[in-house]
Amino acid sequence: MYIDKNKLRYTIAAFLLSLLILMGGQLLFSKFVAYRPLLKTFSQKEYVDQVNIKKETGRVIIEIYLKDVDNLQETYGDIYNTAFGLLKGRPFAIKILNKPDEYLENIYNQEVQFIVYEGIKTGEFFQMRSHLDQLEAKYKIDIAVFLDDENLYLKIKNDRSVFYKIIKRS
Repeated sequence: MYIDKNKLRYTIAAFLLSLLILMGGQLLFSKFVAYRPLLKTFSQKEYVDQVNIKKETGRVIIEIYLKDVDNLQETYGDIYNTAFGLLKGRPFAIKILNKPDEYLENIYNQEVQFIVYEGIKTGEFFQMRSHLDQLEAKYKIDIAVFLDDENLYLKIKNDRSVFYKIIKRS
């Protein structure tokens, strides 16, 4: 049986071009139709500095940079409920991202994280708060901690920057 090489090339080229167009259409649909309500809604929230939407392994990743908020737990709850309502059952994850200064990051990495994880592990939250109060006085910073059944919400602030961290309790 004789196969015409030119027809085979045209067939393969047409297949690849069709595949490229379909993938591009899917990307455009995801970016401009499916995720536009998320971007628009979160961009209008007064506590949001910047928002990015990505899709990874079958779920939507919502990356949010926050402005200075008073209650991180309430803010996270609002973000979660908003995303849940807009995504209508599709799986998603929320990432609260930071741009803290190096000073706050070092305080967290060298001292605060150990106190917080020990508090979560032992359940001694009054003792944890006492240690955090000592760090506040030592470094002249503000440390706010909020708890719920799932997470510990940590905010460290000085006059130049804010550091946020959400830590699973289980």
